[in-house]
Amino acid sequence: MHRWLLLAYPRDYRRARGAEILDTVRDVGSAHRRARVAANLVRHGLRARLGRAASRSVVVWAAVFAVVCGLFAASFGTWLAWLGSRPLDHRDLAAVVGQLYPDRQAGHLDQDDPPAVFLIYGQPLDGDLLSELLLGDGGEYAPAELTASFDQTPAAGPTELRQRLDAAGWEQSEPVHSNAYDCIPGHPRCDPATIPSDITVYAARGDHILAVELDAEGSTSLTLSRATPGAAYPAGLLGLALGTLGGWVLFGWASRRTAGRHTLVQGPAKVLYGVAMLFWTAPILLSAPLMLAHHLSEPHPRWHVPWEWLGQPTLSLPFLLGAVLLLLVLGVAALPHRRPAARPLAGAPGPAV
Repeated sequence: MHRWLLLAYPRDYRRARGAEILDTVRDVGSAHRRARVAANLVRHGLRARLGRAASRSVVVWAAVFAVVCGLFAASFGTWLAWLGSRPLDHRDLAAVVGQLYPDRQAGHLDQDDPPAVFLIYGQPLDGDLLSELLLGDGGEYAPAELTASFDQTPAAGPTELRQRLDAAGWEQSEPVHSNAYDCIPGHPRCDPATIPSDITVYAARGDHILAVELDAEGSTSLTLSRATPGAAYPAGLLGLALGTLGGWVLFGWASRRTAGRHTLVQGPAKVLYGVAMLFWTAPILLSAPLMLAHHLSEPHPRWHVPWEWLGQPTLSLPFLLGAVLLLLVLGVAALPHRRPAARPLAGAPGPAV
């Protein structure tokens, strides 16, 4: 097992000291000490991958890069799982409308299935809409929905609607009441007690999410969408683990390749990396608190997809610019250079036993 744990170290380190480390490990007796040795092997190995033994900040920068890579990889894994979810069927919407309002004819009822799992402006993302995604309208990229509406509120009020939802097997949250319009607090004509309310009822059944909106002006609308697919959770966790590990290894490779290089190599690489991390982390730091406050302010039968917490794809242009800069950093790190004379790789000692 410990031989496999040596993979935490870079290849040069394993060649130089791998046999010595394994000989030391074989002398360990108790299971408790073997577990501690295994943990030390991984910890020292990951540190050795970064090189720059005299630097402390390199660990911080590597951790930032690894975590951000993990978050983006988790979002990508979740997105792939969503693509495998069952497509919406307009007949399901018609059945829901018939169950809740059997005595009324909807003024509008979607008659076609959505063309894709995710849509932007009602269309699948393609080359023609890519510019819209990158230039500020990425927030329009969202899971597909089916809608129905009534020009006038059916006779069934909120109480009867909730009874029918219960009878049809829907799990509901408490209705959300919101003011139909806003006014300036303290104004003589602003009396919050007299402002009419819009009412929204959220419900879930199987892999469907239903939102019924009762407008204060007398109209009713229904929106049917997909619940988060079960495969999204393990896919996201797997992406997080692989992305974090891959980010650490990739950062370590670039760090070792640029350590000891001329200032004309290290300087541009550090600047490019710093700007790239600004492009990658700023959207996350901006979006995550706003998204959390939004979720805490009202019930959500389905949480927003993970990439929206990272500011994507609304801020996908900064993400792409950061990716380009990081590719330049990797290009700089890959430039050939003369290595110093063979010596044990700087970074970390062998495992403490």
